[in-house]
Amino acid sequence: MKFKKFKIKYIYIYLFLFTVIFSFLFYKGNSIYIDEIKKIDDNLYRAAKNLEYLLKEEYNFHGMNKTSYTQEEILETSKKITRLAEINNVDFLYTIIIEDGMPTYTSIGGGYEYHEYIENKNIDKLYWLTFEDVEDDSIDETVEAFNNKDIYYIDSSDDIGSYRSVYLMLTSKDGRRYIAGADTTVPNLKNSIINGLFTLTIYALLISLVLVVSLAIILTNIKKQKKLQKILIKNMNFDKLTGVLKRENGMEQIDEIIKELPLENKKMFLGLFDIMDMTYINEEFGTIVGDNMIKKLTEILKLTFRESDKIVRLSGDQFLVAIIEPLDGQDIKELEKRFDIFLKKYDFEKKRKLHMSVRKVFLEWNNETNLNSMLRVLFEKLRFKKGNDKKEIAIIELDIQRGLRENEFEIYYQPKVNIITHNIEFEALMRWNHKEKGMISPNSFIHIAENSSLIISLTEFLIKQVKKDIQMLKTKVSLNISPNHFNKEFFLEEIMDKYNYLDNIEFELTEENFITNVEESIKKIKILKKLGVNCLIDDFGTGYSSLSSLSTLPITTLKIDRSFVVNMFKTSRDMKIIKTIIELGKSLDLKVVVEGVEEKKEVDFLRGIGVNIFQGYYFGKPERLEVVLDKLKNGTYLINLKDQ
Repeated sequence: MKFKKFKIKYIYIYLFLFTVIFSFLFYKGNSIYIDEIKKIDDNLYRAAKNLEYLLKEEYNFHGMNKTSYTQEEILETSKKITRLAEINNVDFLYTIIIEDGMPTYTSIGGGYEYHEYIENKNIDKLYWLTFEDVEDDSIDETVEAFNNKDIYYIDSSDDIGSYRSVYLMLTSKDGRRYIAGADTTVPNLKNSIINGLFTLTIYALLISLVLVVSLAIILTNIKKQKKLQKILIKNMNFDKLTGVLKRENGMEQIDEIIKELPLENKKMFLGLFDIMDMTYINEEFGTIVGDNMIKKLTEILKLTFRESDKIVRLSGDQFLVAIIEPLDGQDIKELEKRFDIFLKKYDFEKKRKLHMSVRKVFLEWNNETNLNSMLRVLFEKLRFKKGNDKKEIAIIELDIQRGLRENEFEIYYQPKVNIITHNIEFEALMRWNHKEKGMISPNSFIHIAENSSLIISLTEFLIKQVKKDIQMLKTKVSLNISPNHFNKEFFLEEIMDKYNYLDNIEFELTEENFITNVEESIKKIKILKKLGVNCLIDDFGTGYSSLSSLSTLPITTLKIDRSFVVNMFKTSRDMKIIKTIIELGKSLDLKVVVEGVEEKKEVDFLRGIGVNIFQGYYFGKPERLEVVLDKLKNGTYLINLKDQ
């Protein structure tokens, strides 16, 4: 039979209960002992007083010796004392004198112990017995009692056993001092205490049983209520088929996480999953098969992600997963591979005829996007993977072209602040303010444009707009150049043909821009430099470039990715990495810009290791030109420098 483990708090309750019971029994046991001793002492005293009354003053010890009485007289006296002992419920009644310094019994009688003592003994053994004869250990105390007290209680033992005794100091008719004594054996005392404790223990156990049963009933009811409450909450918040969060509750929880992310300096990724051809599966094989497949997808998601990540069933076979940093040393690509491994394992182990194919897309949350916007992007990305992907992409491409014609694209500017010189430069970031869908993040359209000639049109729009805005900003502005665009054969010719001048414009290149052909990239960067366009490496450390290739690139600035800033306080390893990158940049005479700083402690630390230029929400977020100009005029971007 298996026993459920008690919860710790219930164990404490039971320990407390048994401690109370033990303390109660100890206290009552002590009280019983004291009461029993008092009762015995009272009884002994009463028996000894009755012996005094029986003997009266006629009891004469003058001239008494071993031959003073006949056996008949001894027997008669013994019988009287024995009856008296039995009436008073004591084991022995006796008289004692001191003869030649030795306590000596001159008469004796008693109950069961007495009868056992005299069995098979001569009658004269009941008369004139010394303490030495019976090996009594209370000789000195008895002698002392003769001299000091009228009433004396004593614990003693002899060759028969242990006793509790009372001595009454009396005087006979002839003036001789003697003791009228009464004994009860210790075993009887112990039996009385044990009987009392046994009765108490029975009552205590009965009370404990009642308390335990009552407590068990209460705890059972509480457990049932909690279980019922959990069931109700689960029914309200969790999907019945899969056990994951329902759409409404899941979205609320993710919204709460998003509110806390900027404060906690964490990243979040959203993953969208759905099963391919679910309509076909339900129609061809039945909804039971479809439901089982949905449940299996849920199991795979639970295996792939952690308990702290939120899995939400949006509808049917679509699931949303919110993955919050830290990722236990794994990035999104690794988690995606992990998902694929579990999916393949599921198909392989079950040897299923019906293969489960799952589409999945991921998106990193940024501070400028709300949950609904991210979901729109995710659904859009997922649609690209569905059915006729080329057709979907073509639609988006047409929409981008339309957006360019109708001026839906805007430029936002984020400051880069030099905390030493107070010089402010900007990075230009493209936004798509769609007339129907609202603000669309670059993550949702740049990758499509990069795979077509549209990236050229978007870059052209970006450069032309930045050239106009620089006239008002009156500072350097950097903008991102897509790797696909940069690596096109006629990239330089295009730049030189379209733009007469590119004063104060800088190109931000990721490591992907030059990793495929470093030598060709170096040539392009050198020519751009002659045209007055400096090149920066953006998101350094997140790509695959080698240090040796970095030293050969004619760049001016190294931009360190936000991910290093987030992790630098978490482990000494991450802190060493960011220090190494900064030292590397300095050794190559490069300006070092750290992106994504959001807190004063980050700025203080990085400044301490030699960083002077920062970009991030601590100094300013990306905003429209008119807002940026107003902040430049009011010195808003430099306000936080007052604390430096």
